[in-house]
Amino acid sequence: MIESFISADSHVVEPADLWTTRMDRRFRERAPHFEHGAAGDHWVVEGLNSLPIGLFGPMVSEKAKGGIDDRGQERRHEETRPGANNPEARIVDQRLDHVEAEVVYPGLCLTLFGIPDAEYQRECIRVYNDWLAEFCGGDPKRLLGSAMLPMRGPVEWAIAEAQRCAKLGLRSVMIPAVKRKPSYHEPVYDKLWAALEELNLPIGVHSGADDEPLAIETGIPLHAQVCDNKMFMMQRSLALLITSAVPQRFPKLRFVIVEGGIGWIAAQLRFMDHWWEDHHNWMQPKLTEPPTFYFQRQFWATFEDDRPGILTRHLLNVDRLMWGSDYPHTEGTFPFSIERIRKDFVDVPEDEIRKMVRDNVAVLYGIR
Repeated sequence: MIESFISADSHVVEPADLWTTRMDRRFRERAPHFEHGAAGDHWVVEGLNSLPIGLFGPMVSEKAKGGIDDRGQERRHEETRPGANNPEARIVDQRLDHVEAEVVYPGLCLTLFGIPDAEYQRECIRVYNDWLAEFCGGDPKRLLGSAMLPMRGPVEWAIAEAQRCAKLGLRSVMIPAVKRKPSYHEPVYDKLWAALEELNLPIGVHSGADDEPLAIETGIPLHAQVCDNKMFMMQRSLALLITSAVPQRFPKLRFVIVEGGIGWIAAQLRFMDHWWEDHHNWMQPKLTEPPTFYFQRQFWATFEDDRPGILTRHLLNVDRLMWGSDYPHTEGTFPFSIERIRKDFVDVPEDEIRKMVRDNVAVLYGIR
């Protein structure tokens, strides 16, 4: 059995003072910050719903010790596991969890795509990307950062940020999982797709990171909201990207569906293929091949604990499926990744296990 892995989906928890100390002075009074309350710390950003810090990292150490107590989301930022924003502590946790390297996505910053003010969003994202490059620069062979692109303003802003972040050493870019106005099929984005083809960076679309403000709603069970943000959003994202004809028109682009699991993908692709078979002669944008063709050519997908998805791997493409630990989130596998993998991959040939837990991500991101 393989004893070490590469995580295709891990996270940070951003430092509490990141924006209050680094934002341009014209935005400093509006900087994202934490507010301390009786029910724990909440992240406050202009234009977004406030969010409790609890689900983003502070509970994972408790899980590692045997279980999470009944405080739930009522946590303080200082309870965050040190490896969530300290690269030296991060490497210690990687070794503890048999992880050789990680693709690193935002924590709280996943929600920044929902900021309505374009200039303010651009500055919030710039600050985050600068810090992420510094964080991953602590060990760039083990920490591969994914930069966020500002998508509210002119498309030239997103292009410039992608080019800047590539020079900073970040290894992929992120776009909102679902983009409504304008949508990805519209010509305004063609310059962005062409620029990203030239940069040859994977394009991540992550659960919980669409272009509307994320909310934890009262009166709706949290379990249901998590399903919507983690799975259903990614189903919409996959459908939107393929039917936009962007993969068809830009065949060198590589998209990653991140943290939505994979057990649903085969069923959705079959439905999309069936619809294409009946309607492709008149539907716009026009696809010359069925949706599964574009998925198998240009899409990758990550999962952390998905035995049903592993069992459907041959309906997809084993070379496109990538395990991730989701560190430091509690729904991830840290620090029990090796036990989870042994359980989920039982009866799977070792060469296929190796592809899904290390080789596929190594090839996609050029990890040597």
